[in-house]
Amino acid sequence: MPLDPLWKRALKAVVDIKEPPPPPPPEPIPQSAYDELDGALTIQQRRAQRQASTRPEPAPVPEAAQSPVDADGLVDFPALYAQAGVPSVPFTAEQAQEMLSHMPANVSEEARQQVISVTLAALGRSVGGTPEAIVADASRKQAALRAFRASRGDQLVELTSAAQARMAALEREIESSRAVIEQAKQQYQTLSEACEAEETSLDSVVDFFSRTSA
Repeated sequence: MPLDPLWKRALKAVVDIKEPPPPPPPEPIPQSAYDELDGALTIQQRRAQRQASTRPEPAPVPEAAQSPVDADGLVDFPALYAQAGVPSVPFTAEQAQEMLSHMPANVSEEARQQVISVTLAALGRSVGGTPEAIVADASRKQAALRAFRASRGDQLVELTSAAQARMAALEREIESSRAVIEQAKQQYQTLSEACEAEETSLDSVVDFFSRTSA
């Protein structure tokens, strides 16, 4: 156990206690080491900045939960119309289309018109199924479909452009890597031939002096 400082001073008055010398201070790191480290960090940061500036960002893709289209491209038309703000009506254009599709094909156009007029007249009192309302509903939905297709077409163009830019950047990186590999191969070929020539030269020295010592 170490001696208490008071006892140590008392003993030193009688006995010369030899204590180990303090350890030498650590050698200071030369400034050149710091300069070299700073230079390496600066080069690395500049390289990262160049790579970040040349890497295109992908175009934003609408969230799946907000899209009326599933992964296979099937469209939920009621959701699309609701998203486009098309107002709901009691008697829709789809219902009118279904009514028309159930009429016999051999019925003349005049007869079809009469049947539809009588039917709409009966429905008009309860659901508001008038020709004007049906045409307006169909027109609004057509406009929503055209706008949706145009919007998705623009997104496709942006996505394609961003993907092609990314592909071009990757191709440039691939070509750069191939050039590095090719340069390394050529360097190895040169140094390998030089080493072989030097080895052959040294073989002649070994052979000569081996015969001399024998």
